[in-house]
Amino acid sequence: MDQLMQSYRLTINGDWFYLSNEYNIADLKATLAAAVHSGGGFVDIVSSVQTHVSLLITACSVVKLETIVEKDLPDVAEGVPTVGPTYVDGDYWLD
Repeated sequence: MDQLMQSYRLTINGDWFYLSNEYNIADLKATLAAAVHSGGGFVDIVSSVQTHVSLLITACSVVKLETIVEKDLPDVAEGVPTVGPTYVDGDYWLD
């Protein structure tokens, strides 16, 4: 039986990032947990399109890590975003 290639989608407070299938997920989980246990800290990730991101992780951060099979991965050639969301859905101007 063929095994489907998989990747991961990391969601932090509603912003998501696709990670490569070669990402060390166990190390990422340990790093995220250590940031929370130390009272907060920056965690650096590299997305599947080689975007470098520093995330501030605190005890209030909502973190979700999903396994995504190859057929569900976004197609960069078709312009499907690999980082999201990229929109603002409200009026946040202060008077």
